[in-house]
Amino acid sequence: MRNVASDSPPSRSQPSSSSTSDPILRKLEPAELADWLEARLDRVSERWLSDVHARYDVRGSPVNGLLEEFLQSLVAFLPAVLGPYRVQVEPLWYRAAELFGAIAARRGLAAGEVIEEFQVLREAVIRILYQDPPLQGRVRLSLRDVLRLNRAIDDGVTHASVGHTDALFFSLFEGSGIPDTPPTEEMVEEVHAQLEELRDGLREILGRIPGEAWSRR
Repeated sequence: MRNVASDSPPSRSQPSSSSTSDPILRKLEPAELADWLEARLDRVSERWLSDVHARYDVRGSPVNGLLEEFLQSLVAFLPAVLGPYRVQVEPLWYRAAELFGAIAARRGLAAGEVIEEFQVLREAVIRILYQDPPLQGRVRLSLRDVLRLNRAIDDGVTHASVGHTDALFFSLFEGSGIPDTPPTEEMVEEVHAQLEELRDGLREILGRIPGEAWSRR
């Protein structure tokens, strides 16, 4: 009797799915995203400051040192806004963004310009996020993570616009309604004090300032 099995072509062993599939990447935890951002705050603030200087020449102006401190302070809030203390930190983040908008009005920026200037923060963070991903790409960066980051920056943009509008409104009672007088040294010192108050609030919540490495100028 003919052995049918012997005429069949030799079967090829199929590789197991475990040998061909990529390792399963776990999701990135919110605290890990916050830690990743905190470790790169200097890079983010440097890119932001460089763009601000390119748009608005403040060298030799009293506002020059203020802007550097301001931008470093603002980005220091972002990791905390993404982390477990988000609810407590968000009011400080909103106040800092509104102060940024108010100063932008005194710098002569229009409403659209202050929004564009704040958007540079988003560009800097997202660019670094994909150039240097968290945990060297060993975790999966999900749409949820990007949306969480975008939502935090969107809130900053919104409140910066509010601060700019408020500055224009209150200047209406002082004259033309356009705060075209450049920031004075007295005003710069006042903003320094307000920034320090906001940082103190962050210290009370976290016990420290994320990425704090600057000194008063």
